[in-house]
Amino acid sequence: MEIAIKDNKRNWQIVKDNRRYLFPPKIRLAFKICILVYAVLVLINVLMRQFKLWMAFVLPIAIIVFEVQIYYFAKKTINLQKEIFKKEEISFDLVFLDEGIDMIQESQHTFIEYKTIKEVIDTGILIMMLTRAGAVLYFEKKNATKTQYEGIREIFEKKNILCKMKNI
Repeated sequence: MEIAIKDNKRNWQIVKDNRRYLFPPKIRLAFKICILVYAVLVLINVLMRQFKLWMAFVLPIAIIVFEVQIYYFAKKTINLQKEIFKKEEISFDLVFLDEGIDMIQESQHTFIEYKTIKEVIDTGILIMMLTRAGAVLYFEKKNATKTQYEGIREIFEKKNILCKMKNI
C-alpha cells in the first residue's frame, strides 16, 4: 500500500506556530522535570514558613528563557533551510510505504522507518511525527483526503506507534 501526501510546505509561519513540537524532546522533558522540582521546593518552603518573594519569580523567568530558546531553535531551522535550498519556503511530499516513509524534498529522498517514529500528534492543522532521534516530520491535514488520513492512521496502529490523530 502506498499513500502519497503532496504539496506540504515548510516556511516560517508553520514552524513558528508549531515550534514547541519541533524542539528536541529531551530538552522538553528536562524542562518539565525542572518545573516539577521547583514546585516541590516551593511547596516545602511554604510548609516550613521560609518562603521568600524572589522564589515566585524563578518559574516565570525559566519559562521565558525556555520560550526564547524554542523561538531561537525554530529560527535557526528556517535559516538553515534558506541556506541549503536558497528559498523562503520549500515544498515536500511524504509517501507512506509498507516499511517506512519516503520524504521527497527538492529531488532529495529521505527514508524514515516506522520503528524510528516515537509518537504522532495532531495539532489541528498538521500531523506531526516525532522520531526517536528528535527529528520531526509533518504533513498538512488539508493535503490529505479522508481515505488517506484513515489509511495513515491504520498504518500507525498496525505498527504500534502512539498515535493521537483526531477524526477529520
